[in-house]
Amino acid sequence: KAIFKIRACLTDNSQSNLLNISKKFQIPCHVIPYDKNNFNSWDQKLCEALTVYKPDLIILAGFLKKIGPAVLKQFPDKIINSHPALLPDFGGAGLYGSKVHQAVIKAKKIQTGISIHKVSAEYDKGLILFQKIIPIKKNESALDLEKRVKEIEKPFYFEAVKQILH
Repeated sequence: KAIFKIRACLTDNSQSNLLNISKKFQIPCHVIPYDKNNFNSWDQKLCEALTVYKPDLIILAGFLKKIGPAVLKQFPDKIINSHPALLPDFGGAGLYGSKVHQAVIKAKKIQTGISIHKVSAEYDKGLILFQKIIPIKKNESALDLEKRVKEIEKPFYFEAVKQILH
């Protein structure tokens, strides 16, 4: 029995592998190109596309754009994101992907982790829902740390979504 149903996928990247994956599983997928010169228009288009599906939860995965006020107003407390560090540390604008792990190693932390949080108007400032701690190995490189975090991020995110929806 399915734990939850993915009603649709949205991306701003017309070259995303998400298009192939969604086609394989017969899930509607929409490309809404990001328009840095007209953020409000893009935000509105995103909101309109999402509204059609009446989502119980919006899950961001690899989506690095800021969510705008139209989407946040239409879907309050229904948008979550995964961040590859223990928020509130190492979050915010510009801290994503390998940049996060480089910052963690540079700060000489002994642990890091994954945070699942609600999305708010500010990058990585929403309510933290779940965290998983990962010890950092002695002399571990940022690249090795990133690989270890990625290994457990998807299963952890999936479990968090199950708990949120049930």
